[in-house]
Amino acid sequence: MYSAYAQISENRFLEIYGLNFEEFSVGQVFHHRPGMTVSQQENAEEALDTFNAAMLHYDAHYAAQTEFKKPLMVSTLTLQKIFGMSWKTFARKDRITAFENISMTAPIFGGDTLYCSSQIIAVEETEDKTGHVTVKACCTNQEGVEVANLTYTLSIFKKGKHPVWGDLPNTCSNPWFLAYHQRENGSLQEETGIYFEGFGKGQIFEHSPDITLHSSSMLRHAVQSMQWHPLYRDHEFAREVYGRDRLPASELHVLSLVTAATTTTFGRVVANLGWTDTKLSRHFYADDRFKVQSEVLSKRESRSRPDQGILTVKTVAHDQTGAEALSYTRTLLVYRQGGGPYAAAGY
Repeated sequence: MYSAYAQISENRFLEIYGLNFEEFSVGQVFHHRPGMTVSQQENAEEALDTFNAAMLHYDAHYAAQTEFKKPLMVSTLTLQKIFGMSWKTFARKDRITAFENISMTAPIFGGDTLYCSSQIIAVEETEDKTGHVTVKACCTNQEGVEVANLTYTLSIFKKGKHPVWGDLPNTCSNPWFLAYHQRENGSLQEETGIYFEGFGKGQIFEHSPDITLHSSSMLRHAVQSMQWHPLYRDHEFAREVYGRDRLPASELHVLSLVTAATTTTFGRVVANLGWTDTKLSRHFYADDRFKVQSEVLSKRESRSRPDQGILTVKTVAHDQTGAEALSYTRTLLVYRQGGGPYAAAGY
């Protein structure tokens, strides 16, 4: 069974994603998790950002006069969500080479939740470093109604050829670290995170992929959090007052990114109970790149919640020079095996 980690040493594990070309076979079915709830706000933004003149997507009064009665989701936004939801299984792709068929089979509206599954229908060997895998994807809503299906072909790196994951094995023997669990019909469903029982003191998890700061997301984060200090948006102010030639990132934006980088491993968290000993060593700028890792310092069962446990974890982010840029200790409430909303939610 495929693991979500490569074991680097006895207690060190690297998050990895996707299957090599050789690991796909005709008939495999993958159920992707998590699902995604779409909103009318992002529907309107997608239409306007792409100059979509079909007012059905953003004019609710107009839409009320149609058979749909409310704005219809942009079809290409649905396609983007399908590929976003399925990226983990197909993470070792080089590119999409063709769309053989795209069908929108039922309407989608803001507030709907989408889920995706993929069936492998063809595997073609090539003499290149990649091979071709043809996939039939099915997208359903929260009621189990199919809303879209498509057939497309990917070129996927062969074993040892991926430029990042390369020869790293995805067969770590730890049974808590599986990338999938098998349904009764033999299909594979993606796992999200590790149960409390799977953690042990001294384990170190290298989170993947690395983080790169982008100027556009730095500004957007500052604006949307009402961090309107001119330091984050006015080059002249930053230069004249602070002597900086570049606009810095908000420290909270960097903390958010580093924390989010840990959520693949800590995906079964009930709640984040808080940070302590948070240290930031310098200013942060666009194009800074961070490698993030977390060490489990301690674990204990919850006295008041029998289906949950408490972890204490230290997370460190190193920048592109290898220097420690940010670190913190965090306390997490984590579901134990058999607990949580997973079965009821289709996870």
